[in-house]
Amino acid sequence: MVFPHAVEAVLFDMDGTLLDTERLYVDAWIAAGRAVGHEITEAFCHRMIGKPMQDCETMMIERFGADFPLDACIEACGAYVARASRSGVPLKEGARELVDYLTAMNIPLAIATSSRRPTAEHHLSRCGLLSHFSALVTRDDVQRGKPHPESYLRAARALGKEPWRCLALEDSPTGLRSAAASGAMTIMAPDVLQPSAEERALCLAVVASLRDVLEMLRAHARTQQPLGAIAR
Repeated sequence: MVFPHAVEAVLFDMDGTLLDTERLYVDAWIAAGRAVGHEITEAFCHRMIGKPMQDCETMMIERFGADFPLDACIEACGAYVARASRSGVPLKEGARELVDYLTAMNIPLAIATSSRRPTAEHHLSRCGLLSHFSALVTRDDVQRGKPHPESYLRAARALGKEPWRCLALEDSPTGLRSAAASGAMTIMAPDVLQPSAEERALCLAVVASLRDVLEMLRAHARTQQPLGAIAR
């Protein structure tokens, strides 16, 4: 595969793309719902994937009513995640290898996540990846969450790059739309949700894992100007 532009930076979504946490969050919301006496289904959880917490809160109130104990549910969900991640945060297949490769090639990296900053810093620190990222754009840093492109526009700007010279990596349809709308070259590695035909058209490629992205970049570097040289 030939990238349409030189890859000068890579912008990562976090949950479901870099970190194998989406299944954890689905289980956490289901357990939290039970703890407050409501059934939060897996299908409902899937609708929240990739969306900022504020949007998820609105969805829950619309689904369960104004008397839904939202604060207690969020607290129970957070406690579940904290317990489950105490021993570490799992990475998606190929994540560490891809980050290590890009770091070695002097490609600047940024995170564009719908998670809050304390959560993002905690998870990335626990898995030993936080120091690899020159910029961290969280839900706390934007006015409009995904699928609006603000997260990716800010991440590219923080690295001093034009969005169209950045490669964006996403796992969810919501995040994919955000990345593509920013103008970034976008690859999707689906986690829980598969893209529609319309969403596939927004991508350079849909891949099985980040390991495939690594191989694409290695092949590109063998046939084109090396990535590290491009970034300089």
